[in-house]
Amino acid sequence: MDDMFKQIVETMNKTVLKDIHFDAKQKENVRQVIYKRKKKRHIKPILNYLLPIAVASLFFLGTSYYIASELEIFSREEQTAGLNNNKGDVPPGSKDETNIYTPPAQEESYEEMTKEDVVSKLLNTVDYFYTAAGKFEDYAKYYDDSDSKSVTEYKVSIKNVIGGYQKSTSQFDEELMGYAEMINEFIYNEEKRWHKESVNKTYFVHDYQSKPTRDPITPEEAFSLELKDIYSDKANFRESPEIAPGGMSLFPYEITASYLRNTELWDIEKQNEELLGHNTIVLYGKMDEQVINRFQMKRTTDTFRFWVDKDTGILVQYETYDTDGQLTGYLHPESLEVNIPIDPQDFVPNLDGYKPFVPYGKKPDLDPREAEIEVVDYADTFKEDTEAVVDLLRKDLPFLYEFTHPDLDLFSAGYEKYKNFHHAYLTYIPKNETGVVYVRTYHEDSFIRSSTDFNKETGEQLETFTLNGIEWKSYEIKDVLGAKFIGMKGDYIYEVVSQKITLEETKALLESFTPSK
Repeated sequence: MDDMFKQIVETMNKTVLKDIHFDAKQKENVRQVIYKRKKKRHIKPILNYLLPIAVASLFFLGTSYYIASELEIFSREEQTAGLNNNKGDVPPGSKDETNIYTPPAQEESYEEMTKEDVVSKLLNTVDYFYTAAGKFEDYAKYYDDSDSKSVTEYKVSIKNVIGGYQKSTSQFDEELMGYAEMINEFIYNEEKRWHKESVNKTYFVHDYQSKPTRDPITPEEAFSLELKDIYSDKANFRESPEIAPGGMSLFPYEITASYLRNTELWDIEKQNEELLGHNTIVLYGKMDEQVINRFQMKRTTDTFRFWVDKDTGILVQYETYDTDGQLTGYLHPESLEVNIPIDPQDFVPNLDGYKPFVPYGKKPDLDPREAEIEVVDYADTFKEDTEAVVDLLRKDLPFLYEFTHPDLDLFSAGYEKYKNFHHAYLTYIPKNETGVVYVRTYHEDSFIRSSTDFNKETGEQLETFTLNGIEWKSYEIKDVLGAKFIGMKGDYIYEVVSQKITLEETKALLESFTPSK
């Protein structure tokens, strides 16, 4: 008897129930209904009879179909690709004669949401939509008053038809860079991925393989990550395309785990606010100081606001503000369409006028000794990680020198070893001007790896001088603004290379290049 029922269930799943898709969205609707019922004190007695009647009807419906099909067990080979290739389900939708995929229409949600509800949606957006297209501008201002701005257009399909397209336009100082803007286009489908760049009219192409499906992640799991691990392999966030069109909006996993981790610092400002035709929930709160420091945001950044699509969890818009209420960063959308029809041809690039990228010249043969160099530790961008590497260098390298000039901020630190020799790499960025200063320190008998930061073509030696116990020789760098200083103290060599900083300015900075404490 048990075998007969199992066979009937299997048959029904493959026939009359085969097109019924019970995804995360429907699951949430069921939870909402159950939740509402829990709040009621009495349930009408008639419901006690409806459930067995419904089950019996479903049983006889399946049995009838079973008999009508002459006990034939149907089988259907269904393909799942891309982000859900481990779930074995194909999302509902249809394809017409031109092979255009039309997913289910989006339905806006107006249900009341809790903090946990909205965070869960933000961390698992991949479960709540099939296709999306949009355009937004994002802007960020950093601790040194530098900023960045770009415009992104995208279209993506993450189920059934797999592919994505993204066009990012970044603005530059034309006098400095030689061009006013750079356009990068990323296209991928189930087989290939392409990268087109506008300056040199070149493209790259590689094989593409979609990421496997990952289990839903809870707010507790996301918030238990240390800030330094949010962008590391330790972060087991949900899957997203390797080239994620509109990623910070459609798959806002990292920004959610960063900004919302301290739930006492933010609250729900509005339950329902329309934005670009979508019903959003608005969050507003105080920026965590650790997040500001961690991501080198402008120091005066004080508060933030999120507009989250209730139906999908997509981060439609966000803004950060300083203590005066002025914007220090934002993602401002121009358009956002969800579950739109998709033509697979949208994910095939037009390469007219572009040529394949070819590396310039033959790569030099590396010295086999480079394979013996060990990277002990390295960090950049995040201050506490970089300082931890410097502390290790101070402990192990008694010959270490550092810049202490107040106008220089430490950006990166590297610790390497060749046999018994120790090498130190430090990078500094001026606070109030463009440029960079690289430092390398090592024993004169050691072997060091080749590095484009230090292997600059220089002119003739300009002068020699002694400063803070180091005997220096100075050189100008050919064809670009910058300088190179090579110093010697005992058995140790100190190299300092600057970019976009004059020789005189670099020499003045050397006065603060002193032994580590």
